[in-house]
Parts: sequence; structure tokens; C-alpha cells
Amino acid sequence: GASGPRLDRPLSKKEGSGPDPAPEQESQNKMATVIVKISGNNQTRRWTSRADHLTFASIQKRVADNFQTPKFYLTYKDDEDDDINVSTDEELQEAVSLALKTEPAVLRLKLVEGLSPAAARPSPPTTSPPPAAPSAPDAAPQGGANAPPAPAELNPHVFFQNLADALPQVMSALPPPLQSILSQMELDTAASAAANAAANAASRGASSASGAAATG
Repeated sequence: GASGPRLDRPLSKKEGSGPDPAPEQESQNKMATVIVKISGNNQTRRWTSRADHLTFASIQKRVADNFQTPKFYLTYKDDEDDDINVSTDEELQEAVSLALKTEPAVLRLKLVEGLSPAAARPSPPTTSPPPAAPSAPDAAPQGGANAPPAPAELNPHVFFQNLADALPQVMSALPPPLQSILSQMELDTAASAAANAAANAASRGASSASGAAATG
């Protein structure tokens, strides 16, 4: 009679089942093409590119060539209808992955002029430490090599001698009328000094005579 099915071969995966679909899906994403649309400045630009060839630098170049906008940032709407900024390759690839889930795969980017809100946000002011208080001046030394010399004791005789030596030079530098006045004053001073000296001598003489009379 007819023999039953042979059971001597080892069990394997279900016939017809292919390899793990995750790597295959990733490979298909890299080979897939995506339609890129950039809208801004009342115009829209469109081109088709392989998904693995899209970089943020290439999109920046497209914007610079077609929109003449020096400062801009790009946004897209994600699967939760939120506006997401794109400023790196990693963020761009996230947007491409979402676009590839649609049919046809379209990556819609919106061009916004100016700096992105994160870049335009002013940085907090840096607080500089308060200036250090000036240190108190050191106390004046009470002696030592840096101490100022003590003033010498004034000698009246030396002072008047120096003044007398310098007087002729000072007199010669004065105008003739003033020289005449000072000369007259000098004579009057000399006469007064002579009269005072004579009066003192007479007074001393009288005192001596009265003393001698008293002792006799």
C-alpha cells in the first residue's frame, strides 16, 4: 500500500518563511527614494532623492541656491502633527523615516527665515564676581631703612649766616630802586643796632659803678 510521510528529516522553520524582515526593511529604506518638498518665501521647491543620500548639508545648499535666505531654519510635522525643528543629520533622518511610512514617501519641510527659537534665545547674563575690596594700606614703618629721616635741629646762627651769605646775590638781582630802598633800610638797621649797643654798654657801666659804690 501507499507509504506514509517520511519523518526522518530534521524539523526546520516553516517552508516559505523568509529571513528576518527587520534588516530587509532597513535595507529597503536605504535604497528607497523620497520626494522632498521645501516651502517658504511664497514658493515651493521639489526634488526626488535616495533616502540615504539626503543630508542636512545638502538641504542647506538647496535652500541657499533657491531661496537666497542667509538665516533660516527648517521644520516638519511629525506623526502627532507637531512642528519639529531640523538642524542635524540625525533629526533629518528621523523625518525621512517618518516620510517613508507614507505612500508616496514625501518629506515636507517648511522654511522659516531667521534664527531658530533655540538659537535666538538670549543666553543668561554672566555675573562677574564683585570687585575685591581694596586692602588697607600698610602701617607706616616705625623705623628701619625706609623711614624718612628726622629733621635736623635748626641752628639760628647757621641760618642767619647762610642768609647773610646769600643776601648780596639776592640784592644784585633786584631792580635799582628796590636796591636803594633796601640799602637805606640796612643803614637804618645798622644805626639802630649801634645805638642799642651803646645804650646797653652805658647801662652796664652805670650798674657797675653803682655796685662799686655800694661795696665801698
